[in-house]
Amino acid sequence: MKQSSRNSNLSPNMAPQTHFLDQLHRTVNPHADRLEPELWFRELRLLDRLDLTAERRKITLHRGFNILWAAPEDPDIEQGLYRDGLAGHASGKTLFCRILRHLLGEDPLGTHSQRDGIHKKFLCLWAVASIRVGCRSWIVGRPLATDGEKFAVPVDTFEEALSRPEAPVGGYDDFITEVKKLGRSIEPLFPSGGWRHLLPWLARDQEARFSSLVAWREAVSQGDNPLTKVIDRHQVMRAALGLLDHREPALRQKLEGDQTTLETMRIRHATDETQLTGKVVLATDQAAKLLGEEMPKETDAIVARLDSLAEVLRDGAQGLSKRPPAPAVVAAQKRLNAANKALTMAESELETTNEQLPKLRERQNRDLTTIRQIKTGNVVDPTRADANFCPRTLNFAIKKGCYQDTDPTEESALSVTDLENQTKADSIAITALAAKAKKLNAEMSKLETAVADAETHLSHATTEANRDLALILQKAASAEGIAKLYRSIDETRGEQTKTADAIKKREEALDTDRATLARLRRDMEDNVVELSNIFADIIRGVMGASVEPALRVTADGIEPHVTRGSELSGAALDTIKTLAFDLAAVIASIEGKGDHPRFLIHDGPREGDMARVIYERFFLYAAGIENAFPSPDEASFQYLITTTTPPPKSMREGTRWLLDPILDSRDKSKRLLKEDF
Repeated sequence: MKQSSRNSNLSPNMAPQTHFLDQLHRTVNPHADRLEPELWFRELRLLDRLDLTAERRKITLHRGFNILWAAPEDPDIEQGLYRDGLAGHASGKTLFCRILRHLLGEDPLGTHSQRDGIHKKFLCLWAVASIRVGCRSWIVGRPLATDGEKFAVPVDTFEEALSRPEAPVGGYDDFITEVKKLGRSIEPLFPSGGWRHLLPWLARDQEARFSSLVAWREAVSQGDNPLTKVIDRHQVMRAALGLLDHREPALRQKLEGDQTTLETMRIRHATDETQLTGKVVLATDQAAKLLGEEMPKETDAIVARLDSLAEVLRDGAQGLSKRPPAPAVVAAQKRLNAANKALTMAESELETTNEQLPKLRERQNRDLTTIRQIKTGNVVDPTRADANFCPRTLNFAIKKGCYQDTDPTEESALSVTDLENQTKADSIAITALAAKAKKLNAEMSKLETAVADAETHLSHATTEANRDLALILQKAASAEGIAKLYRSIDETRGEQTKTADAIKKREEALDTDRATLARLRRDMEDNVVELSNIFADIIRGVMGASVEPALRVTADGIEPHVTRGSELSGAALDTIKTLAFDLAAVIASIEGKGDHPRFLIHDGPREGDMARVIYERFFLYAAGIENAFPSPDEASFQYLITTTTPPPKSMREGTRWLLDPILDSRDKSKRLLKEDF
């Protein structure tokens, strides 16, 4: 790394810090075309209203390394039970990071509790920042506690944006359009969503604990989370670092689909092969039983022999079908004819009886009605009628005045006695016919049984008489069925051959695609090696030269390794790897590799069991990157870290790295928003 004097950046009372920075083994070589970070914050102002005189907090940032410190209690003088222990916590470090993310388009701002606290404490609160994007200045504002309209003005100073009579409006979409261009290398993976997938890496949630390279967002933070798969997050980093040929994701997806298809084809081919073997065994066994010693060895000859046998048998069956019926069949047919005739006659007789009965009953009822009318209807003296005084003939009754006829001159020879005799005769006939119908109904069941028995007898006789014909037809059908089975075996073999060829072609295509994928990775190998060297230098810088760090890109993604005889692991080491990797990504971009915007936020990354000296060395390394530039103000990166742990003594008050203010939750005025909530 290029060295330059750092004395101007140190407190007058601080001795130059040379024991580490002067011994960095790798030199950072900034790319000539990358003159400044693609994205960086110059200043953040928190305003009680959109007025420069209503300033609640102003934080000035700069290129290069920035430290936002929330000083903890001094363990030497603040020991003892029941004393405050939250000085460095709940002071606004994470809220500060969330405000920056919010200004860059992330929604929502902070957690529910943070938003509720702001709304309860403030009627109006704005975050307004001076931001550089793509070498262009913007003044960007978003309301934190009101429903005002976010805005972005492409000017250099706050005064230009806020000193006008009217409040700035609009322009924010134009600003976000420029910001989204920073995710250009991610767009092929997530069209129209590159920046949304890149920002979580550039500004990790503190709650994710820096536990792995792809631990970016945690549900508890309630921030925007694209919810991508782990492999997708690895591809986002690789794309931004220039370690991913954009043909690779589509090729990988195609490989996965083709591999699944190939496995399906193999399973189907194996299943069909098993079924084919079973068919061959079955066909061979049946053909052997049918053809015996005459069975040829070749399949085509077997099929020809079966076809010939079936044809001969069919011809023989046709001749047998023309012979006269056997005597037993003739006798059985006669028996069936007789049974059908008896049943038909009984059905006809029953039908006639059933037709006569209603007619007789109707006539009898009519005659009985007439007799009743003669005896009781229209009588001059009812008492004489009751005494049977009236004469027995209708004609004489009319003459005697016992019956009022409508036409007394009409003669009628109708005799009541004759009517009564007729009804008696009808009763006898009705009784006889009813008995006959009952008898016929009883006989019908027997006659129907006789017909069924005759039909069964005829069927048995016919079957027995045609037994030889049936056997011939059965044998012919068997020969035809076996021949058909052999033909289906040939068709299946043909399909199996085609499937085997298709499997082979699919395997060859997969091999080709795998080779292409491997070549694409090899083409990126130089970039991987260079990034790995940067990563290794950072790891050795903070852990010592005895470790062997390396980055590898595999099918699963980017894998960081740190060994010292064997692989080193643990929560603290995972954090060290993650911090080193993110910093390596920034340095690689400084040197012109990939499309990382050289903007990075680490919010309180220290693990509790990380050695203090290692933690401090990260600060020293990050500050040392600035030495690669003519001056820190010309650094082409911005790295912002928030911390509760004190920075190295050489980087505290009076140095350019430490941002103002130093936060402290014990004093409301030293909290980020100067309020308790």
